[in-house]
Amino acid sequence: MDIKTLLNNLHKELSCSVCLITFTDPKQLPCLHSFCLHCLNEILRMSGRKDIITCPDCRGESRVPSSGNLKDLPTNFRINSWLDVLAIKDCNTTVVKCGNCDKKSAHSLYCFHCCAFWCDDCISAHNIIRANKDHRVLAIKDLHDRDIEDVLKRPAFCGKPGHGKKELEFFCRNCEEPICNSCATTIHDGHVKILLEEAANERIAEAQSMIECQKQKAEQIRNKIFLRNEICAKIHEEIANVKRSAQQFADNMIVVIEAKKEEIFNAAENQGKQSLEQLGIQKSDIEQQAQIIETGVEKAEALLERSTSSEIAQLDKSLKTIFREEVKHEGEHIDCDLEGLRRFIFEENEKLLEKATAEGIGSFKTFLSKTEAQQSNAKGSGISEVIVGLETQFVLTTRNAEGEQCYEAHDCLTVKMRNRQGQDCATKARVKDNQDGSYRISYFAKETGRYHLSVKINEEHVHGSPFALQVKPRQFRPVSSFGQRGSGAGMLFCPWGVAVNERNEIAVTDALNHRIQVFSSDGTYLRSFGREGDKQGEFDFPAGIAFDPKNGNILVSDRNNCRVQLFNEQGEYVNQFGGKGNLDHQLQFPGGLSVDSDCNVIVADWGNKVIKIFSHNGHFLRKIGEKGSFNRPWHCVQYDNYLIVSDRGEDCIKVFNKDGTFLYKFGKGGSGDGEFNQPRCLSVNKAGHLMVCDRENHRVQVFELSGKFMAKFGTKGRGIGEFNGLSSTAVLSDGRIVVSDFAKDRIQIFE
Repeated sequence: MDIKTLLNNLHKELSCSVCLITFTDPKQLPCLHSFCLHCLNEILRMSGRKDIITCPDCRGESRVPSSGNLKDLPTNFRINSWLDVLAIKDCNTTVVKCGNCDKKSAHSLYCFHCCAFWCDDCISAHNIIRANKDHRVLAIKDLHDRDIEDVLKRPAFCGKPGHGKKELEFFCRNCEEPICNSCATTIHDGHVKILLEEAANERIAEAQSMIECQKQKAEQIRNKIFLRNEICAKIHEEIANVKRSAQQFADNMIVVIEAKKEEIFNAAENQGKQSLEQLGIQKSDIEQQAQIIETGVEKAEALLERSTSSEIAQLDKSLKTIFREEVKHEGEHIDCDLEGLRRFIFEENEKLLEKATAEGIGSFKTFLSKTEAQQSNAKGSGISEVIVGLETQFVLTTRNAEGEQCYEAHDCLTVKMRNRQGQDCATKARVKDNQDGSYRISYFAKETGRYHLSVKINEEHVHGSPFALQVKPRQFRPVSSFGQRGSGAGMLFCPWGVAVNERNEIAVTDALNHRIQVFSSDGTYLRSFGREGDKQGEFDFPAGIAFDPKNGNILVSDRNNCRVQLFNEQGEYVNQFGGKGNLDHQLQFPGGLSVDSDCNVIVADWGNKVIKIFSHNGHFLRKIGEKGSFNRPWHCVQYDNYLIVSDRGEDCIKVFNKDGTFLYKFGKGGSGDGEFNQPRCLSVNKAGHLMVCDRENHRVQVFELSGKFMAKFGTKGRGIGEFNGLSSTAVLSDGRIVVSDFAKDRIQIFE
């Protein structure tokens, strides 16, 4: 509460919570609550206890001073100072008692040196005294707000009887109370005493130390709260993921069921159409035969009406001519056809209904996750080789029991963790000697929580070194997969390229469905655009895809139409460039494409065996690769000042500077680490490592930009984490890797 607010609420702040009137002789209990001395005496009397007094506010119990007199409790000097301020503020409506003659007057004066009020009569005597010549005295009515602070600076006076206005100057260590000079020479004679200011400084230092300790405890507790908040957020996220997955699966089932329903509808319509056409033909034939019979009947009736008896007797041959025998035979044939007509019924799949009713569409499960040493993805063979679940660097230092740095393996270890930019990335790192030549490192990573790892430290690696430790990239594991073969919404047929925008939306070139589909990072279908054709907005095998960070446009290499098309975020056609040919602005079956730091479009023109660079609106700028530089360039990406190209025909990666000058290459044909079998699309992960889609080896390989092999993940198969002809990768904002599994018609995500 600031001074101005306090001044406006002085009566409330300076009222005893027991008697509810302004404090008189305020005393302070050990719990820091203050009350009038007479109120405390009454409370002690009513309690029936002599040595314990209970605080009326917090109900805390305190011991009565050893003298048995509550007057020996500490005086609340702060309240006394504010009581003077209250008297000054109320002088216009109340009288003030003179500190000399006890006379009460509304026209008192205040001496800032004596810290007392004086009436008009006594102030003259005060001013006559030579020692008071320099005292500052003001009439209460003339005091302003700025003078209030001077009033509050009044010194603390001793409360012992007969000591008058003696200031408290010393602190008695034996009795642990402030005392005046008279007390020091009488009551506290022989006790250990220090200056009051010195004692206050000691208390300030102790309080600050205690406050700092409590702050650290509070921070630790806040860290626990923060961790639990993160877990709560993750639980909410996982609940949402469960709902989305269940919804997606249910939607997929609905799509399948709707498709099967449509198949049944179409089959029924087709069969019904055939049967109706057959019945129509029969009906026409029957109608014709009925007309013939009815015509014959009319003729016969006419003959009977106009013929004589002799003529009627001779009508036998005429009637046979009119009523042909074929009619009778045809009628029999028609009856036989009616018996052979198809009937239509719907036969329910009762087993499917029973299975869905009994087993549901899936199940909801929970499990406890716990990171132990064996789960930390950490292993090692010496101080220079450690693999851990964070892309960080360790700086390990050994210190002896005195805290001095040394280089003996058996001494105490401390650990500091930094990221690649040299910034601290973990706190509370501790190292424990396992007594078997290995050390257990426990640390709390700022972003991911608590981890443990074990490091094997050999004597020859430790002695004489400062223990610099380079940590290798962590292992990659599959976390989700979506997509299946089909042409419906969210279904895929040979997904080729993938790209990710700033909202973590995943755009996929659905190559053999000749369209682009967009999904959320959890695989939820969002939208699609395009169809087969060669007109604007149509595709014939869309391949490479990228987002333009400048405007959010989507760029697609339309391979068999030999062009690149541009669309806005909603899939509306914007522009195109290219066209079949070998001129600079033309393309021959463009494959992978990317966008560089200047928002230029890099296209792998593998039909012309060059890399071409266009402006963001399609103007040709330059090309990379002289004749014979590439065999079959598949994809090119920029990182820093490098242009990195995958050459499928030579099973290697070629690196150029930004101007197009060749620098070096790495890799060769094979299946070993660092070897390739048809390398396809490239991407760079959050750690600055190059990821290569090694298509026919069914894996992704990870390299430093120098070409040094770092890691790999994936193998041939149908399961999660396995591939069959993977084609492209992209990186989400949280570092997860998106991979298009071309021949398995799905997208997989790794972390």
